[in-house]
This record gives sequence, structure tokens and C-alpha cells, in this order.
Amino acid sequence: MCVEESDIAVIGAGPAGLIAAREASLRGADVFVFEEHNEIGLPCHCAGLLSIEGLRSIGVPPYGAYVQNKIRGARFFSPSNLSFTIEGKKVLAYVVDRHILDYFLAEQALKGGSRIKLSSRVQSVKYNRGWILNVNGHDYLRAKLLIDAEGALPKILKATPLKVLDKNNLLNGFQVDISGVKVDPEHVEVHLGREIAPGFFAWIIPLNDEEARVGLACKSPDLKNLLFKFIEKRFGDSERISMHSFHSGFIITCGPIEKTYSDRLLVVGDAAGQVKPISGGGVIFGGICASIAGRVASKAVKHDMLEEKFLKAYENEWKARLGREFKIALLARRILNRLSDRDIDKIFSIILKEGIHNEISAEGDMDFQGTSILKIMGKRRILRFLPAILKVALIFK
Repeated sequence: MCVEESDIAVIGAGPAGLIAAREASLRGADVFVFEEHNEIGLPCHCAGLLSIEGLRSIGVPPYGAYVQNKIRGARFFSPSNLSFTIEGKKVLAYVVDRHILDYFLAEQALKGGSRIKLSSRVQSVKYNRGWILNVNGHDYLRAKLLIDAEGALPKILKATPLKVLDKNNLLNGFQVDISGVKVDPEHVEVHLGREIAPGFFAWIIPLNDEEARVGLACKSPDLKNLLFKFIEKRFGDSERISMHSFHSGFIITCGPIEKTYSDRLLVVGDAAGQVKPISGGGVIFGGICASIAGRVASKAVKHDMLEEKFLKAYENEWKARLGREFKIALLARRILNRLSDRDIDKIFSIILKEGIHNEISAEGDMDFQGTSILKIMGKRRILRFLPAILKVALIFK
């Protein structure tokens, strides 16, 4: 079979892969996107809560069929059920249908000139005057440059010089859409505590006032029972509750991989670990990095500058924009992982006593979470209330 030729091959048609393809093809590059599943956006592994500013930053208008609900704030609950609310005067985020959103991104890429191949699993790659992609068992394409957007557990990336995420550092996530409940349609809920979700948190994302997306993440293998226990604790053992659309996936909180570029190769999105360490959200930061990757890739193929010396510009740019946030958020995640339930309750008490939640409402940023926390907590000197071991972590990590 004749092997086709292309400028750029993208492995994976999730948001990061599609955004990278969109940006590269809009600038004249010939782009192929390979997706192993037979439909864009499925299966879904995402809670779907995205900030309005974040959507704009990845070239997605804050309206459209993908918007399921509008969110104005969040309520946080400690292990002993202390709570505070962070909210804005206007809508801050949307709950989106990832299936429809991914279709929208695919349409953008197609309009730019990208070619998307569904049911096309890239089984291996080898280098011979370009990347030769073996798709569904035969050599299908030779590309000058490869963009890996496989997701949290990349297989093709393992065959390259770059390191992959350590699976042992990933959390297991499990969520379900439920109906027949009463929720505030404008506020998400975040529940902390080792009895609920050890090492992370549980979430309730309202779809309307009677439906919600409920999930949690942790390293425990018993996710389903933990989730059912949480739902019963929060909503009671009600026969009116209906459960549907169960989804599972990996949550990345360990930060980016050591290096995201090599000769003729860029890595984007979950495969690169470009995910918020505090919340585990990857669409916005992965999309920002993918936009940069698409621009750099198109310039690289246009000027035949495919070596890592030039492609380093991709990492330089995304680190200039997001590097500080990743460092601060990783530190915050390390601290959160070490807190006992008693420590969390104490911090909630301080936040409520000093009105820190009001400052977060006024000055916080939903996407740049670590930077916002550092800015506000620094002013309040909340660090003096943390255990000594966590102070050491702040200084030396």
C-alpha cells in the first residue's frame, strides 16, 4: 500500500490534539489527525467545568450547543462539614458537554484544512526520512513532524527519547450523572476528607437544579463504593435518584513531564502532563500549550527547521506563560496531600474567621489557582497556622 506524505501527524483527537492541528493547518501546514475511537469526544473522561476566560484563551467562544449550564461560584466543604463559598458577581464558568465541544474543535480543525482519521489506531512509529506511522497494522503516513496528544497513558511516546508520566503518580477518577436531586444550579461543590476521597476531593457539578455530575478521585481501587457512599451521604438514600452515564479515567496532579520536545517531535496535553495540579483540569492548560505547539510546528515545517534546537521554542513559550503557575500549584498539591482532616478543618476555620474566602472571590483566578492562593494566603500569613513539616515543604520543595 502506498504511504501518504504529510507535514504534521497528530496522534489523538482530544482537545489538545485538535487545537494543535487547528493552529498548524490554519497556517498552511498539511496536517493529519489520527483517533483510535470511531467517534470524536467519546469515551468522555472529563467533568466538563471550564472557565469562560479559559475557553476564550483556547479559541472557543463562550456560547454554543456545548454549554450545559452556567456557574457563578463554588462551595467548599471540610471533613467536619465546615463550608465557605467563593463566587463572582457574574457567570465565571460553564459546564460543557465534552462530546459536543470536541466536535466543535474538530470542525475548527477541518475548516483549517486538517484531515481527521477516525478508527485509526497508531500502533507504532519509526523514523525513515520522516516519521512513518503504522496505522491499524500497516504503514500509512510519512510525516515531517509528530505531535503526540495521546492522553495520560501514551504508548507511542514510549518509543521516543522523551519520558512519560509515571502511572503510579496518577489518580483514578470516577463520576456519574444523576437526576432526581436538589442542587444549586449556579454553584459547584467540592468536598474534602479522607473518608470521602483520600488524597483528592469529591465534586458535584450541577447540570440544572435537579441533575448533577458527581465524582471523586483518589488512589483507592474501591472508587465505585466510595462514590456511592458519598452520594448517599450528600443526598440521602433516595429512591428518586437515577444514575446514568458512568465514566472513569485518570487524574493528573504531578505536573508536566521533564521535556516536551525532541527532534521532529512535540508533546501536548495530558501526555505532557499539562494539567492543573490542584484540580486535575487539563482542557484549558493543555489547549493553551497545544495552540503554541501548532504555531511552532507550522513554522518548523515551513522553514524546514525540525531539530530540537528550534522546537525548543515551544517549551520556552508555554513555560513562560504557565511555568510559574505549575511550580506554585505543584507545591500547593504536595501540601494538600500531606494535610490531615484535622489540618483541613483548621484551615477552613481560619478562612472563615478572617474572611479569606471573600478575598478569593474578589481576586482569585479559576485557572491560575496556585498563583491566586499564594497571593491571597501570603497577605494573610496563613502559613503560620500550618504544621511545621508543611512550612519546610514550602521552603525547600
